[in-house]
Amino acid sequence: MSGFQMKTIPSTASGMDLLPGQSNERPRKKRSSNVPAQLPPERRQSSLNTIRRSIGIVPPEDNTNETIRKTSVAWQTMSQNLNLHLEQQRRKSELSSRRLQSIVATNQPSDHVTISIDEVEVVPSVTFKPHRPSDAGSMVDFDKEKLDDLSTLKTDVHVVPMETLVERFESNLESGLTDDTVRQHQSKYGQNKLTPPPKPSLIWMFFKQILVGFNGILWVATLFAFLSYKPFGDPDPDVTNLGLGVVLVLVIFSNGIFNFYQEVKSMKIVASFSHLQPTITTVKRNGMEMQINAEELVPGDIVRINMGQKVPADCRLITCDDLQVNTSELTGESEPVNCTVKCTNLNFMETTNLVFYPSMIVQGTANAIVVNIGDETVLGQVGKLTRGAEGSDITGLHREINRFVLFVICAALTSVILIWITWAAWLNVKQNGYITLNGNIVNSIGMVVAFIPEGLPAAVTLVLTIVAKRMYKQKVLVKSLATVETFNFVSVIATDKTGTLTMNQMTITALLWGKLGEYMVPIHRSEEETTTTTDEERVIDRKRPSLHPNAKSNALKDLLLGACLCNNAVFQSTSKTSEEDEDSNTETAEEENKLVGDAADVALYHLSQDKCSVDIEQVRRVNPRINVLPFNSKNKFMITANLLEQNLIKTPDENVLITLKGAPDFVLPRCTTYKQDDGDEELPMTDEFKQSIQQRQEALGKSGYRVIAMLQQRITKDQYDANINKYKKFKKQAQTASDEPDLNGLPGSNYCFIGMFSLLDPARPEVPDAVLKARRAQIRVAMVTGDHPTTAAAIAKKVNILSKEISLENGIDTFKIERNNQTGEISAHMMRDSKTLLGTHSIGELTTNIEVKGVSSAEEKKKKPSLFQRIRFYFSDPNQVKDVEKIPLIPYGVVVAGGDIHSMDDYMWDWVLSHQELVFARTSPEQKLRIVMEFTKRGEIVAVTGDGTNDAPALKQADLGVAMAAGTDVAREAGDMILLDNNFSSIIKAIETGRLLSDNLKKVAIYLLPGGSWSEVIPVFFNIWLGIPLSLSAFLAIIFCMLNDVVNALAMVSEKAERDIMSRPPAIRQKTHLLDWKLLFHAYLIVGNIECFSAFFCFFWYHSSKGISLNQIFFTYADYTNNPPANKTVDELTLIQQNGQCIYYVALCMMQFFNLLSSRTRYVSFFQHNPFYGKGKNLTVIFGILFSTCVGLVITLIPWLNHIFKTHPVPVRFVCPALGFGTALFLLDELRKYLVRRFPNSFLAKMAW
Repeated sequence: MSGFQMKTIPSTASGMDLLPGQSNERPRKKRSSNVPAQLPPERRQSSLNTIRRSIGIVPPEDNTNETIRKTSVAWQTMSQNLNLHLEQQRRKSELSSRRLQSIVATNQPSDHVTISIDEVEVVPSVTFKPHRPSDAGSMVDFDKEKLDDLSTLKTDVHVVPMETLVERFESNLESGLTDDTVRQHQSKYGQNKLTPPPKPSLIWMFFKQILVGFNGILWVATLFAFLSYKPFGDPDPDVTNLGLGVVLVLVIFSNGIFNFYQEVKSMKIVASFSHLQPTITTVKRNGMEMQINAEELVPGDIVRINMGQKVPADCRLITCDDLQVNTSELTGESEPVNCTVKCTNLNFMETTNLVFYPSMIVQGTANAIVVNIGDETVLGQVGKLTRGAEGSDITGLHREINRFVLFVICAALTSVILIWITWAAWLNVKQNGYITLNGNIVNSIGMVVAFIPEGLPAAVTLVLTIVAKRMYKQKVLVKSLATVETFNFVSVIATDKTGTLTMNQMTITALLWGKLGEYMVPIHRSEEETTTTTDEERVIDRKRPSLHPNAKSNALKDLLLGACLCNNAVFQSTSKTSEEDEDSNTETAEEENKLVGDAADVALYHLSQDKCSVDIEQVRRVNPRINVLPFNSKNKFMITANLLEQNLIKTPDENVLITLKGAPDFVLPRCTTYKQDDGDEELPMTDEFKQSIQQRQEALGKSGYRVIAMLQQRITKDQYDANINKYKKFKKQAQTASDEPDLNGLPGSNYCFIGMFSLLDPARPEVPDAVLKARRAQIRVAMVTGDHPTTAAAIAKKVNILSKEISLENGIDTFKIERNNQTGEISAHMMRDSKTLLGTHSIGELTTNIEVKGVSSAEEKKKKPSLFQRIRFYFSDPNQVKDVEKIPLIPYGVVVAGGDIHSMDDYMWDWVLSHQELVFARTSPEQKLRIVMEFTKRGEIVAVTGDGTNDAPALKQADLGVAMAAGTDVAREAGDMILLDNNFSSIIKAIETGRLLSDNLKKVAIYLLPGGSWSEVIPVFFNIWLGIPLSLSAFLAIIFCMLNDVVNALAMVSEKAERDIMSRPPAIRQKTHLLDWKLLFHAYLIVGNIECFSAFFCFFWYHSSKGISLNQIFFTYADYTNNPPANKTVDELTLIQQNGQCIYYVALCMMQFFNLLSSRTRYVSFFQHNPFYGKGKNLTVIFGILFSTCVGLVITLIPWLNHIFKTHPVPVRFVCPALGFGTALFLLDELRKYLVRRFPNSFLAKMAW
């Protein structure tokens, strides 16, 4: 990288913004931070590994065993040489580094300083390895030539003073960009999006459809059809064979065009999904915070990034609060990076004051200025998209289709081999002249075409397109349409409560303080109250909370103050474009003010502003926030520090208010005092008071209320500064992670308990019915929530997760963990309804190491799969859990506290997960992941909902990750699907759609196999083995497969769900396949044989009417033409055979009409699911029958086709028996369905497809 120059590096001393409490004192001058000798050990090792990779050497993994670490002396020699090289680089760069530091140390910036990267970088080249999730964790190396393109980046953006950077982009740290500047930058820099990879050529896609798959086999058949005309047919070629080849070509192109159209249509639908969930970022423009689409960002924008969000562009940090960034999407390293506002390395890829797109914020918040967007970002400069659907993932649906194709190919090859062996070893020797070489080639073509389900690829593509449309209507966004089939197997749904089961519209119902203090919040304002009523009058007239100095209750006043200050809800302006403007190609932005924040914070905001008429923004301005610890699902509390205004200071100099808000059972241990019912006196915390608080929480929880406690303490500014400085020192010196939560230097104890808020989040009205629908489908719904167990159980009862028929009727189980301090033994006491002791279990060995899906050891990654493993991958999932016997369920409910999960052994997990109804309360994301893994370990197919950053591991581990549209970017990235309406009932609708997909594909197969395979193959075998004339010509077999059957199969794709689709248990993944023995038995041995018998009956009846009996047909072989029966000439016999073949064809078409009507349902009667009206209405079936009839009429009645393909008009009376046989087939299947419904445990039901 000798040509990589870094220009304009002025002073940074005055340009670095400081966090609150940071010292401006200059650190003691050290040697260059980029010198390898000064790097921390882990960073030094990372640099060594980088160089080793850049020269093609793979460094040893940390978890490699001792033998591998000592295998090569050459490796040690190479390491020594590399260390020597680094030392030379250090000496070479020392002089330039000192020059740079001397310039930075001065307050007068140098306008033009040019320093070669070779002089300042840690390593001679940077090996940048973007990560592709679709490659199962593999890393893709980019060569040095591509890295040289990074020279176009402004590599001084991390070292120039912030003022210089802001001036460069014409921005302002306080107000952001103006509208005029934004427009100028948009015209200069373009949109903030990467140039997508070139789309596949439509011409290539078309030819791919023409040449691959089943069409590839048909091309081979076409070639032999033409060869059978010439030269194999010389000297007397049969024009029928030429016509056969032409028909095959036409069929191939028609199938290719249809599949091409459906593929393009499906691609457009999937592409449109990306616009449904744009990345929204918070930006400051014109002095106002607003939310915009990340694609609208321009360099110079001041953005705010929070935990759970994706970094929208390459940014430099202005301020950051405990910011940690996961860069695995960019570098492949899963360890989060701690960020600062200071430049820590002259290498822009190593400094910690830059964050790059598309890294994820896993902790903290930050304000940053956008420095590069779109293709100018680091990722854009590499020139490769590291994310996106490349279609390389093999899903369960792909594997099912592959199994089907494998069966078809094996069956076709076996059949063709059999007829050629029979012809070569017997017919050509013993019955010479009966079947010629050309005739056997044509028979083979007919055999291949008969076995190939030509309608299947088109049906799969069409059904996925239909599913996509239905999913969109159901407010479900699936990332890959092929994953929809997973819904068919889901047996457990582990769902969040807030926002999924409930409406996420919390309201404060009461304020509680002391032992008895309580204020019930009115739902609506009194009509007597006007907007002119003063705050003082309200205090006198009612016991309303107020911040007025004359407010009677100081506890209420402090509660209200905490609701204002310990609250992250803010009004933000959301930019959007009206539809009318889009149609007229004009851009008129509309701004909508929206209260954004956690549902509880929004409820507290509304309480303060709407119910108590407090100007919350004014309160925040006069009591500015100086520190915050955001709420997270692990700590379950939030802490803020504010500088108090004068009239709120109670004790001189105590002008810093620390407010803590969180779950009572989590924050009570941090209290040493509490406020009494009246007055401002603080009393020492007692066990009696704690018990009273717990009782009030339990009472509220039983009614479904959520409870939030408010704590506070007041300290001086000097005390606060001392705590912050002490915290910063500790952070610098800390070498290992601590079990104690990081509180950002804020106090963790000595709080005063002020009071509590009760909140009500009503259940979604449609959820109870959806849960009952899931239960009827034998899908268990488990609530996994962070709420108190009592509140969780109350909500679970309201939404039928704990139902009247099971939990309330039979009982709700719990267990309590106890530890014997003397022996250390842990016991679990299992209780029913908190009264009856069911038993005591001594906890045995705890399982801590559970295999996580998609995570393998370094040794396993190094092993290359064998050829057999690579082939098997396309037919079976290597990560699939082995078939395990599921735990028998017991008709009880269970409520489990998250704190007890770490003490559960396998016996306790078996006991808990055997309950039909489950509630997990006070759970953390880690515990949620453990719950998912334990379900999976026991053979369950789990769908998990999640919306938070820490839910990502559980979403990835689950068989089906369901992210919320209102969730974080991290959660949406990890999920397989996104609920656009955050509604639990949408999951049930999606499961129904997944089952419908599986049902319809089976119906397509059950329709295609009897007529398209069996009834066309049997005539060829009968012709060869029984010596009878061929009852179905190759041309008619092709027409039947390519036209008659394909249209009807596509009509089957549009079938609606049967009435019992959500009454059946989930399919078992290890046992349920698109093609199984039940389907083959029904298709071939029952329907196929009946259709064959019917068509042969019509064929032989026609021969009988011409004076040819059965004994003159069977086993005649060549004698049929050498010694014509019934004194017929050869030409007369040929004409009779051709008419008989048309009769067989028409009879087979008619039988397939009845098969089509029967196959529309699996267990439900046709009359309950008819295609004419009602829920089963499907007029495309009628269209398919009419189209197939028209095809038959055209083939048999048009003289031109009659002459070329030897077809003839069919006498109606000879196909009438097919109507009777078809009716019998239909009624027989109706009887089968009735018996299956009537006797669901019978042998017949077990054989049902």
